Amino acid sequence: MAGGPEPGRAVVVIAGVLASYGAVWTMPTGAWAVAAGVVGTVAIVLYLAAIAHQLMAVATVLCSLCPAVPVVLALLLLGERLSRRQVFGLVCAGLAVALIALH
Repeated sequence: MAGGPEPGRAVVVIAGVLASYGAVWTMPTGAWAVAAGVVGTVAIVLYLAAIAHQLMAVATVLCSLCPAVPVVLALLLLGERLSRRQVFGLVCAGLAVALIALH
């Protein structure tokens, strides 16, 4: 692969690092595994639809906000507390979406 390391190498490196920390590997089974596959597939299909029907720059910026989703879900569903830095990041992300929408 000309653009960087092969994905297989990255998996081996990550597995080695996790093993060195004594991390236990667990895989989702049953309904959780199916749900994870369905959600991942839907996400990819929606992203491809977004870049086909919208400016790629807009779709890419909005997709880059994906790390904010687990933070918001942890806040709402798990009762996690946010640090000031996380609140600032979410506010900046929200402002970025607003600025993109105004464009």
